[in-house]
Parts: sequence; C-alpha cells; structure tokens
Amino acid sequence: MTHTREDAIMETTVTTFGKQKFVTISKPLALFLCLLFVGCIVGTALLVYHLSSCQELSKVEESTLVVYNKKYAETVTTTTEIPPFSESEEVVTTTEENNVKSEVEDVRLPRHVLPHSYDIKLVPFIVEGNFTFHGEVMIVVNVTVTSDNITLHADDLIIDNVLVCEHLTNKFLSIRQVANETKRQFLIIYLNEPVEAGLQYYVSIKFKGVLNDLLQGFYRSSYKDNGKVRWIAATQFQATDARKAFPCFDEPALKARFQISLARPKNMTAISNMPQIGTPEPVDGLPDYVWDHFQQSLPMSTYLIAFVISDFECLKNGTFSVWARRSAVSQTKYSLQIGPQILEFYENFFGIKYPLPKVDMIGLPDFSAGAMENWGLITYRESVLLYEEKVSSKGSLQRIAHVIAHELAHQWFGNLVTPVWWSDLWLNEGFATYVECLGANSVNPHLKELDQFVINDLHGAFMLDALKSSHQISIKVNNPDEINDIFDRISYSKGAAILRMMQHFLSMEVFRKGLNRYLQSRMYNNAEQDDLWNTLTQQSHEDKVLDSAITIKEIMDTWTLQTGFPVVTAFRNYELDSVTLSQERFLVNSFNNSANSVWWWIPITYTGPGKAVKSTWMRMEPTIIINNLDLSDEEWFLVNVNQTGYYRVNYDQRNWNLITSQLLKRNGHLVFDPKNRAQLLDDAMNLASAGYLDYDIALNVTRYLKQEREFVPWKAALISLDYLYEMFVRTAHFHRYKNYLLALLQDFYKEIGFTEGENDPQLLVYNRFEINSRVCKLGVRDCVVNAVREFQTWKNSPDPDKRNLISENLREIVYCTAISVGGQEEWDFAWQRYLNANVENEKEILLMALGCSKEIWILSRYLEWAITENSGIRKHDSARVFAAVTSKKKKVVVAAGKHWQSAEGRARAGAGRWGGAGGGAAGARGQQPRGAHEQYDARRATTAHPARMFAAVTSNSIGQQLAYRFLKTHWNRLRSYLGASSMSLSSIVRSCTIRFNTQLEVDDFKMFLKMKENEFGIALRTARQSIEQGEANVHWMERNSERIIKWLSTVNV
Repeated sequence: MTHTREDAIMETTVTTFGKQKFVTISKPLALFLCLLFVGCIVGTALLVYHLSSCQELSKVEESTLVVYNKKYAETVTTTTEIPPFSESEEVVTTTEENNVKSEVEDVRLPRHVLPHSYDIKLVPFIVEGNFTFHGEVMIVVNVTVTSDNITLHADDLIIDNVLVCEHLTNKFLSIRQVANETKRQFLIIYLNEPVEAGLQYYVSIKFKGVLNDLLQGFYRSSYKDNGKVRWIAATQFQATDARKAFPCFDEPALKARFQISLARPKNMTAISNMPQIGTPEPVDGLPDYVWDHFQQSLPMSTYLIAFVISDFECLKNGTFSVWARRSAVSQTKYSLQIGPQILEFYENFFGIKYPLPKVDMIGLPDFSAGAMENWGLITYRESVLLYEEKVSSKGSLQRIAHVIAHELAHQWFGNLVTPVWWSDLWLNEGFATYVECLGANSVNPHLKELDQFVINDLHGAFMLDALKSSHQISIKVNNPDEINDIFDRISYSKGAAILRMMQHFLSMEVFRKGLNRYLQSRMYNNAEQDDLWNTLTQQSHEDKVLDSAITIKEIMDTWTLQTGFPVVTAFRNYELDSVTLSQERFLVNSFNNSANSVWWWIPITYTGPGKAVKSTWMRMEPTIIINNLDLSDEEWFLVNVNQTGYYRVNYDQRNWNLITSQLLKRNGHLVFDPKNRAQLLDDAMNLASAGYLDYDIALNVTRYLKQEREFVPWKAALISLDYLYEMFVRTAHFHRYKNYLLALLQDFYKEIGFTEGENDPQLLVYNRFEINSRVCKLGVRDCVVNAVREFQTWKNSPDPDKRNLISENLREIVYCTAISVGGQEEWDFAWQRYLNANVENEKEILLMALGCSKEIWILSRYLEWAITENSGIRKHDSARVFAAVTSKKKKVVVAAGKHWQSAEGRARAGAGRWGGAGGGAAGARGQQPRGAHEQYDARRATTAHPARMFAAVTSNSIGQQLAYRFLKTHWNRLRSYLGASSMSLSSIVRSCTIRFNTQLEVDDFKMFLKMKENEFGIALRTARQSIEQGEANVHWMERNSERIIKWLSTVNV
C-alpha cells in the first residue's frame, strides 16, 4: 500500500537539519515580503480549503517558508506553484530553534504518534565530487492522542517535501510549518488540523543528505585495489544516527517494520537486513543504476537497520554469507566456518530459533565500531572478521570468535528483545559480553574461555569501577553524547560479570530457563531490567533455588543501581573457628572512602583445604559471622571460589600468610583453581595499591610465580606488575623492579624460548608472547638480539611484502623491539609494509609497532600524520586502539580487538583483549573500551588509524609526554578531524593522560580541562576519570614507593 503512493506529490518544504544552519532576515524585509506575497497567501488559503484528496493536492502545493529571526522572532509563510517533485528545485533552507531552553533535559520523542511501518527508498551517489544521497520515506503512523503536530527525528538532512495523508480517506492534511529543533534533533510537522487519536496516517518525506566521512549514519568508505581507489557506502546507526540517513522515530522502543529499496550502480551489489526480492529494476533518469528491493522486516528498532552498497564478493554456507573486498574474500573462511556453529549453539541455548531467513556478515574498510549487530546484516571491522593463515596470529582466531559470538548473541538480546531506552544498554551489551564466552567456548573449548573471562572482563571492570567517577550499570542518559559515553567497561564487562555471578547462584539450568521465559514473553518488543528480574524471580521460585521471600530485583538492584563494587574483608577468629565478613565499597584510594552506607546483596562462597564449597548471603548488611568453619588455625580460608562473585576479598594478615605459604610450597599452588590463583594475585596487588593491604603481603604472594605455568594466573599477575612498571619507569629505582620481574620470568623464559613449536598449544603460545614481550621490553640481550635478527632477515628479503618468516604470533614483539632500538631506516621499512599490507591484522600490528620508536621527531611526525587526510591512516581504529593500548603493557603493544564502540562497542568499539599471540586483559588502571559495544561495548572501541597511532606512541615512555603536548597544542584540529562527538577523541584523551603520576602533570591537565570543558563532549567523563586516576597515582607514589623499593631491595626469589 505504501509503495503505491511513492510518487504522490508532497508539500514543498525544504529544511536543513544539522549544524545550526538557518536563514535570518531583518524585520523591515520580513514586512516587505509579507506585503509582496499577500496575494499568494490568500490564494493558498483558498486552495487549501478546496483540497480534499491526494489527487487534488498534486495540482498545486503550499510551500511553507519558515524564517526565524532571533531578534524579531517573525515567521513568514508563502505559497509557490511547483511541478512534480522529481523536477522541483530547492526553495529555501530553513531551521527553527523553537525557543528551546539552553539545557535540554527531555530528549525523548512524544508518544502521541507512533510508527507502524516504513517504506524507505535511497539513491546514493558514490563518486568523488558528489558523495550525496537522495531519499524518500513513507511512514505509516498510528495516532494515540489527538495532536496538531507530528514529531520525529532528522539530523544533517535537507528536507525537500513533506506530506501528511489520512489513511482511510486519502485526505491530505494542511501543514502549517515544518521546523527543526536542533538541540534535540527533532523534525516537527505542525498541522493546521489535528491528527485524530485511533486513526492511521501516512507521513511522506523527500530529503537529501551527504555520504559523510565521519563513519556515522550513511557514510562513505574506500579501499585500494591494484592502486585504484574504490568507494562503497555503508551505515552505522547505533545509537542515534539512523536519523542522519532518513527521517524516523529514532528511539529503540519505537519498533516498526521496514521495507527498504536501494538504488545502486549496476556494477555493485546492495545488501540489507532482509533478503532481496524480485529482480533489479531500472531507475528513472539514471541509466547506470538499478533498484534492489528487500523483504519487509520483522518489527525492529531503527538503530538496527543497515545497508551496504559495494563491489564486494562473498562466500556462502547455506543461508550464512560473509562479504569482503575481492582481494580479501579468501580470508572469510574461518568466520564462515564458526558463524553457523555459534548460531546453532545459541538457538539451543536460548531455546528460540533465529527468526530471520539469512545472516550476512561483512568486513568494512572503514568502521567506527568493532562490530555492529544489525539484524541480519552484521557489520565488522576487517580485523575482527578476516583471518589469513600464516599472517594473522592465533590470538586473532580467538578474537574473531569472540566478536562473532558477541554479535550473534545480540540477535536475541538486543534485536529480538530490545531495551526500552539506552539507560538499560547493559541488557544488550552485558548479556552479549557474557554469552559470547559461552559461544566462543563452544567452538574453542581448548582455550578455557570461561577461565579467561576472569582476566578479560571481571578484572577489567574492577579497574574502572574502582573510581568514584564510575557510574551505575543502569544510568539515566539523555543526549547522544551521554548515550555514547556509556558504551564502556561498565555496561559491557561489569554487566557481564554480574550476570555470570547470578548464573552461578541460580544454576545454569534455572538461568537458561529464565532467559527463555524472558525472551518468549518480550520477543519483537522492548523490555526494562525489571522485566528480566521478574521472569528470573518466577523461574527461581518455581525451581526452589531462591527463598520465596526474596526477589531477583531485590538482589540485583544493588548491583545495577549503585555505583562501584564491594571489598569483603574476612577476619578469622582462630580460637572460635569462625570468621567475620564485612563489606564496604572498594575505591582506588581507600582514604577517600568516607562513612560507608552503600551495601550489596553478596553471594558468599567459601572453602578450605580439602573442604566442600559452602555458600551464604550478605543481605545488604555491613557484617555477618560464619561459625563452625571446621578449620584448624594452620589451615587457610578462601572466599569467592572461582571468583564467581563481583567483589574483591581481603583477609587478616595471618590468613594471607597461610595462603602465601600454600602457594610457595612445591606445586602447592595447584591446590587452588587457576581462576582463584588469578584472583589472589589481582586482589592482593590491587588491595595494596588502594591502601587496604600492606604491600609486603601482596608482593609476597607474587613470589610463587616462579613455578606458575598457567596462562590465566600469569596474565593477572603481569597486569598488576605492569602498573608498578608505569609508576617506576621514570624513577631512579626502576632497576629494582626490573631485577625482581626478571627473577620471576627467567625460568619460564628459558623453558618456552623465542622459537615456536609447530604443535604448541594455543595457551602456551599466549604465554610465550606475554613472557617474551616483558623480557624484551626490559632489555634482556638474548630476547632483543633474537627480535632484531628476525626483523633484519625480513627487511633484507627480496620481497618482504610476500615473504615474512617471522612467526605471526611473535610479530608484535619483533617489530616493536627492532623499531625501538633502530632508527629511521627500520621505521620507514615498517611504514611501507603497513601501506602495502592486505591483511588488516598485520596492518594493526605494524601500526602499533611504529609507535615504539625512540626518535622524538619520528614520533612527532607520526602524530601529525594521525590527523592528516590521505596520510594512509584511517580514522576508524581510533577509539578501539586507544582504549586497548592504554590498558596494556609497554613497550611491546598488543593489537586491539574488542567490539565496543562499541565499543560494539560501542565500543561501541572496543578494548583489545586478544592481540598478537597472547593478548588478554588490560594493564593500565582505570581502563575502559567501547565502547564497543562493542562496544566491548564494550558500546563499540575506521583512512588508517589515528587513535591507534596515538596509543602506540603513548605506550612509549618518551612518547607519553609528547602525545600529551600534541593533544593540547592540536586540540581544535583533533576535534575537527575526528568529530566532536567521536569516541576516538575520548580514547585519545585517556591514552595521553592515564599514566600521570606527578602532581604537576595532574594539575596541568586540570587547568587544560577547565579551559576547554565545554569542548570535551563525550570525552568529559574520560577526562575526569583520568584526573581521578592521576591523583590516585600521585598518592600511590607518596604512600608506597619507598616501602616497595625497600621490599624489592631485600627480597630473595
């Protein structure tokens, strides 16, 4: 029905939405225009009076010219007789401020008009010199409350024509004015007669836009094929950018069905959420174009709409397809193999079949998030979708599996059932981040994915959540900057951690049954967290795993509506065989923890030597006592078994000594599960760092590492020890830290060596990467010589772009070490390899390694190129790489990898966890993704990667201050180049400031922030977190440095 009205003539109103573009005139001129066109006004009034059908309106139309003058606030309306739309010219560009208050609080659309379905037609022009698109959208709306206006979203669009027509009678409604409320990005259609409650109407809008280069909305991307630049058009709508592609009701709760038609050049292909229907049809006036029409979608949110027009090719596996550049399509085989397997695992896990007829996944050359879960058309950065044998590392296999698993999990959590508003973003990202581990584990069980969750997500969330400037999981957000700001580790990793905790206290069976009930009851609809709590409560009561007087909401609200997390202190009474447990909020600076009144429902699990695991609850109470432990005064006591709870644990000194003694016995550490060994190391070092525990006790725990061989505990330890590296690397006592770390590493280093075995298990490969990267970073001659020799062999080979014998799992170490000790010749060689590389994972590794140089002028030039068009550096990796690298050990930097930003996520792009051979969780305190998104996220961490370059440079102790000065000096350029609302800007701020540990540095940044606070936008929260972390670092140096130096001077490993 809507399709048959595509050529109806619409009211000719041209409105530009975006960056405060408007026409103003003086009062005398306005009066003159009124007199000049008074006849036209009268004529229009008579004409409108006689219009009673769509056919009659097509003869002559009313043109509403809104002229808003801030001084006189006068509006002039005129009429114009025009030919049909296809031949019409733009009349006037108008914008109306509509007297919006300076501080907009309510950014939600009114609910008097709701969308039922969309028919969208878009014609993109993907040619240099004309990156634009024309479009038409016909929206069928239901009116719930009689109203004299229809309000929806539009941003950065030119509105050409608007028409409102009543469905049953085909009667057009007279439009008084079409206005743009810029701050809220509202398109408001004011009517001379109201739309009536209970009736259905058509809203038809024709518009134009630009295929932007900011990787938002409907945007352009390019790549080179045999030296020729090829262009494509793609979309990224989460969270609030669908309105940049077509006028719409751009909120997650306002679901509708979408019918999409795309015009494309005949030599290209169009894909969208649903399968193509029919055969391509010619486009009038464009002989080189054809129309592709797609099936109408199921009810879905606008942010999940996607379409890509490209010359890509695909490989298929049934209804599953993976698309890539022609020269990279062979790299899609691994994704095509595991994608259907993970999808089938989720169908069984959730108990609901995937509802769409196909899945397309596509790797895009430029993409702001790590990946995006668009329903039926999942978009990715190339590096998290494509894998090339003997070039991509084993770590990238795990990374790809995780990102695919994350996005496929969203097909149920986020797409099938969607949060009502972005305040509950974590329902999307937290679930996807936790369930991705289950999905990835289903295809890679040998990687112990559920063990790695502890270091990759749980410990990572602790780092950010220990700051006072952290935020609740479920948090009120309004404007787009605030929404994008929460695609971080709190939404992703903390959300995942508390879900894992809940799964453990409910049991997996009850958890799955509750999830199935939740999804079945809310499918194709929206939900809030209380909907999930209610269904899980029902299930847990039916299965009798939860006291009938307790609800999931009562428990979980303490975790989602309160900021931070608790530290549980276990103080044993050895004579009475009891323990007193107390809770308080854990903060990075314990002396900032004033009178504590924040308590949580904490699921306590505990055990002792040879004892069964027991459990109890701390019910929002400051202390509890557990009697009859059945332990002697020489036996250790452990709380939070397998670290399933989202809390840290401290003990009295005697119990810490008992645990340490057990760890130091020959093979004594094997009594504890690897997850608990990772927990003990991470808890002890972070408790000491924050002032809850003596550093002598914490450092004593690390002594057992000489006999540790598991990846998860080692990774946890190295993250904490990396923090000491950051604090001491610029001090006169760094050698003491260096000597201690090498004493811990040397035996393991000798065992695993620098050379890989063909059949080495993947976790051994990870360990080799982690150990060798630290040893080379500390300048051990054997490691450095090995790295430089391999680099020089590659450099001297006759065809280095095709022949690289360096192990793909050690390339990050080799490249960074050789560039660090080399000069311009090594740097220029690596830069050329970067430009020539066809595998994105290899490009990422090279890009990171280029920041390892110690030549200040090279680093300065590198930063300059990062924000220079056509330098060879893409914008899209900024957010993800900055977030990833600020959280890793230096100087050898692990390539980024999560989908935050966003991210996913969002990011959502995202924080890196599986770079190179090893990867793993982040190292710098206060880390955060995105965002991705996922996005990761995560809401998120797309020409090459400016933020990645900044992160690479700041990973170098020389580059840290250089990058900070560059940030301040080129602040306006950064904002202009990346976009003021870019998550990349937030990541750059973090990388340049997170390692401050002197008051001078912190004060300087405070002053800069004070001067530029209104310009920080989405990066403001990040800046405040960096200041808080910097102040914590300063206090840490004052409180701990002398004591640690003394301990390091006397310890005998």
